[in-house]
Amino acid sequence: MDTLHALVHPALASARRPWPRCPAAAVLALGCLAGAAAHAQEDPPGRVGRVADISGDVRTLDAEGRWMDVVRNQVLSTGDRIATDKTGRATLQIGSTVVRLGVDSDVVVTQMDDQHVRLRFDHGQLAVRVRSEDIPGELFIDTDEGAWVPHHAGQYRFDRVPGQPLGAQAWRGDMLLEAPDSSLPLKAPQRVRVWRDARNTTHYHVDPPVKDAFGDGVLAQDRQDDAHAAAGAAAQVAPEMTGEADLARFGTWSAGPGGEHVWMPTKLPAGWQPYQQGAWTWKLPWGWTWVDDQPWGFAPFHYGRWLRVKGRWAWTPGRWGSARPVFAPALVGWIGGPALSVDGGPAIGWVALAPDEAVFPGYAVSARYWNAITEPSVSPASRRPMAINGRARLVPAGAATYANGRLPDAVTVVAANALAPWVPVSQMPGPRGAERRQPAFEKSLAAAAPTAPPGPPPGRGALSASSPTLQVPLAAAR
Repeated sequence: MDTLHALVHPALASARRPWPRCPAAAVLALGCLAGAAAHAQEDPPGRVGRVADISGDVRTLDAEGRWMDVVRNQVLSTGDRIATDKTGRATLQIGSTVVRLGVDSDVVVTQMDDQHVRLRFDHGQLAVRVRSEDIPGELFIDTDEGAWVPHHAGQYRFDRVPGQPLGAQAWRGDMLLEAPDSSLPLKAPQRVRVWRDARNTTHYHVDPPVKDAFGDGVLAQDRQDDAHAAAGAAAQVAPEMTGEADLARFGTWSAGPGGEHVWMPTKLPAGWQPYQQGAWTWKLPWGWTWVDDQPWGFAPFHYGRWLRVKGRWAWTPGRWGSARPVFAPALVGWIGGPALSVDGGPAIGWVALAPDEAVFPGYAVSARYWNAITEPSVSPASRRPMAINGRARLVPAGAATYANGRLPDAVTVVAANALAPWVPVSQMPGPRGAERRQPAFEKSLAAAAPTAPPGPPPGRGALSASSPTLQVPLAAAR
């Protein structure tokens, strides 16, 4: 029997046009998605990737095998495929590692978990920046010729015109090609051409380093990233927190009311509140997952907590220490019950969690996982021990008031039947603006009850349906 620490906040006191048919890499991707569903009862991986930036036409395959547009801040995990056309470019982040795709490029995430990241590169232009010395040995770039394994932090690129040999180059660092019949070390500034003949024999040819617009652009972007890395390090943000690299570009760090590091975005749209400008999507194995509209909107919505500091919204990343951050699909407190309604029908609401408030995922978790995902943002004084066997789906019980829920503008309430994947929250029926500050709405919020995340959208199976449910009681608010 594991020990589960229930974490209690002191305030709670207790598609536009079809793309080509899928080649083998896409079939592999769909197989990985099926595998993820088959292992729904296991703890989800703590490591994920993110679509950090896109330009031009960039597409992905959804769970049903249909092409759809890629969205910035979209979560990347095992089975996802990203493809660009002749106008498209994309930047992906996986912790501190940055992957950049040029035009007419195709890559599939065949594995992304706490042990390994494997990317299947088919064709186009691919650049990989490995920033941490902890990542070599965990990252593999798979090609038709074999697996490329970086041995140190560095900068690497791969190029292929469909049907032609693969080009591989090390700008900085070194990596090893593990081919079926041989191996090839590649050290900066070397470049090689690699191919296999009809008898599956691997051939190599040393080429002069390539200098082109794609490479120049990648190296310039890497230098910009280096200029912002020091700010994150000074704030003691875990470098493997996906999305952390963008925070220094769009905000400032300072000391919070308790001495913790807090980050504040420098420019926000009028009326901005966390978890209101964006959309929900249904992402296995996590279920409802938030996708924010802001260019920096990944780390502050999947790690840490939000709080108000001198009338402004601020985000604190939590105390991760040497532990690798654990991804959460969204860090919100869900509320519901008969007190909430929209146009006379059932409603659902959510609000950003504050420091020391526990998260209740919609999927079954082990004690070890729940502790890992919550303890960095909850002080030891706010924890209490509980017991759990195996995995359970944790749901809040009893009346509760979330700290940020005392600010009516910070709470989002929508019609329960309007919650759908990829529909912007701004388009869902529910109270807006001054309506959220009316006495009648504030009264309904005060009577609302904490609840588990909503069930799946139509056509999707329930998460952890066979797992036991464990109610975690929350005492009445102060």
